[in-house]
Amino acid sequence: TTEQVRDAAQAAQREVELAAAWRESLSSPPLPRIVESINAFRRDLPELLKSHRGLWVAYSGNERIGFGRSRRRLCQECFRRGLSRHDFVAVIMEPGALDPDEEIEATCDV
Repeated sequence: TTEQVRDAAQAAQREVELAAAWRESLSSPPLPRIVESINAFRRDLPELLKSHRGLWVAYSGNERIGFGRSRRRLCQECFRRGLSRHDFVAVIMEPGALDPDEEIEATCDV
């Protein structure tokens, strides 16, 4: 039907817009809050590996938001606290996580 074709075209346009925004975000330098969060994670990682290896951790700046078995749940907790996806990182605790040479992924898209 005409309505289904229109809905499909609108969905395709949204996908194109999301892909363009994603490409733009990858070419932009990390936001200061994200850099601060990554630095806090890197600083704490050796100690975290002793007691929380294999779990996820979320940081917003120097604040450790919490631990979890699921990235999705941690992201939801950050959103519940009013943080945007540009205000925090959620990272699995494993040796070498977020090495300086590693490409940094977007935080959460849940």
